[in-house]
Amino acid sequence: MKNSEFEESTIFNLLDLLSYSSNTIQVKNIVVGNACVIQVFAFDFGKVQLYKKSPFSRFIYIIEGKAEVVINNNSTFMQTGDSILIPGTASSSIEANLPFKMICTTIKTD
Repeated sequence: MKNSEFEESTIFNLLDLLSYSSNTIQVKNIVVGNACVIQVFAFDFGKVQLYKKSPFSRFIYIIEGKAEVVINNNSTFMQTGDSILIPGTASSSIEANLPFKMICTTIKTD
């Protein structure tokens, strides 16, 4: 995995980075470091991303559309502009009941 797919100090539009692709989850790395990873995702309808418990917390920000985030079997429905922090100690999933795009910042916690 490359450290970044983008040049530093260069403007880019998150909504234009990825387009929806049938039956897939598209992902681009913005920054990949030892303690932090920032990625942008485009989920097609019906796709699910599962996360196991880990030493990493995830900050999710919905940049377009609507998503369902399930944390320890509790569903939360999110829409454009919403964000949530998923603790690393939780099992979770992100589900596309409709196509959506999001930023995921993964942060290593102590």
